[in-house]
Amino acid sequence: MKDPVKFLAIVLMLASSAFAWPWSSDKKNAEDEARIKDSLLQVEVRNLQREVETLTRIRMQKADSLEKLDAKHWSNRYAESQLTEEHQNKTRELDGRYSKLSTDLGRITEEAMSNKNVTEEAEEKSKSEEIAFDALNTQVKLSIEKTLGDVAGDYPVGMNARLLRLKQASIEAEKKVPNTIAAVQGFMDDLLKRHEVTYTQSYGAELSQVGSRPDVNVTRMRLGTVFLGEVANDNGDVQALLRSGALQGKVFEWNANLPTEMAANIKSAVNQAGSVASAASGAQSATIAIPLDVLQNKAIKNSITDTKELTWTEEFKAFFKKGGIVMYPLSLVAIIALLLFLERFIMLSYRGHLGRRFTKKMDALVAEKKYEEAANLCLKKETSLAMVLFAVLNKVNDTRENAERSLQEALLREQPKLERRMGLLAAMGTIAPLLGLLGTVTGIITLFTVITEVGTNDARVLAGGISEALVTTEMGLVIAIPVMILHGLLSEKIEKITSELYVQSTSLMNKVFGKEKVD
Repeated sequence: MKDPVKFLAIVLMLASSAFAWPWSSDKKNAEDEARIKDSLLQVEVRNLQREVETLTRIRMQKADSLEKLDAKHWSNRYAESQLTEEHQNKTRELDGRYSKLSTDLGRITEEAMSNKNVTEEAEEKSKSEEIAFDALNTQVKLSIEKTLGDVAGDYPVGMNARLLRLKQASIEAEKKVPNTIAAVQGFMDDLLKRHEVTYTQSYGAELSQVGSRPDVNVTRMRLGTVFLGEVANDNGDVQALLRSGALQGKVFEWNANLPTEMAANIKSAVNQAGSVASAASGAQSATIAIPLDVLQNKAIKNSITDTKELTWTEEFKAFFKKGGIVMYPLSLVAIIALLLFLERFIMLSYRGHLGRRFTKKMDALVAEKKYEEAANLCLKKETSLAMVLFAVLNKVNDTRENAERSLQEALLREQPKLERRMGLLAAMGTIAPLLGLLGTVTGIITLFTVITEVGTNDARVLAGGISEALVTTEMGLVIAIPVMILHGLLSEKIEKITSELYVQSTSLMNKVFGKEKVD
């Protein structure tokens, strides 16, 4: 409000001076100016007083505000001090608890680490034991599987019971949680039962097959795993169990084709065993002679088999059958090689014939210069030599150079005719041993497949299978060796004919064109 008052006073002063200036004097003007100044000063003083009062009020208000703020500040400081003290108290309390918890945590950590080490050791020991248990169970399974594979080729007594025991043991070992103890127990029981067969004997009635007759009531006698013989109750047919060692995996077979004397001896031994078994006194004992080799191997099979002597055709059929399917292509190779040899031999005998009579007659006609008759003689013969000589005689009226060219053409025509199919014959001689080797490899693969499926612990079975597999190699060599010899003979004959063609043609050329050569 100070500025408007000043402005108003200045305006009034200027207005009064403006109205009074033309009519008033200087003194009056000075007084007026003084009064105006006084008025202005008073107004200014009042304004200043009012400002001072306003400032005083403001100062008092500010002082009150500052006092209030200071009081609030100290109140806040007091509250802050209390909070700080409480915070410090809580901090000290928490520090104590933290120290205790840290101590407890360290102790618990040490215990946890100790327990962890113990747990890891226990886990490692458990894993080790589990691995050892799995290895043991795997070994047991492999042993059971191997024994199961060998049962089919083992001694046939009690085979069904053995298969059931081993299958049950295999089931125990194959469970999700394997029962290894039960598997081992079943496996060991089977081994004990199998071992019992080797030192026990039995005699009694059984239902079996004798020869080709099914379901025959027989009396069977067994002595360990050395002898097993049967006598039919209806007509007294006798059969004995023998090793065969065949490639098809059959290790044992019944032999009913025994010689008459041996069959009678076995029948007598079985009857004697029946008499001893039916005796009332258990203390009675007897010795019974069994007319069989205790080894029961394949080497004696033919000596104890009542077989008739085979003819050479029957022996060849048996030999051919042993070789298997590869014998058919081998036979085809042999037939083709034989036909090729016969065809080449006949052709060379006719086409490559070098007759002395023809040569002498040809020399005589050429000496008499009867070239046309000599050419007609060559056309009648139609041999390679005749065709070559005709090529020279046909150019007798021409130059020597043209005659030589015609001779070369004739030689080039005749030589392939002489050597035709010789490469195929040589190929037959090479293919035969390769087919034999193929048959051997196929036979050995079959043998090992059978051994894998059936199993056998008899080395003689393996040797017998390999010997049968080598039949095709033998047959291949039997075919290849003669074929290569015949190929060599034919090659030598062709070389002889070719050499004679060159000699005779060159001789004729010199006789016909001798003068030109001299000139």
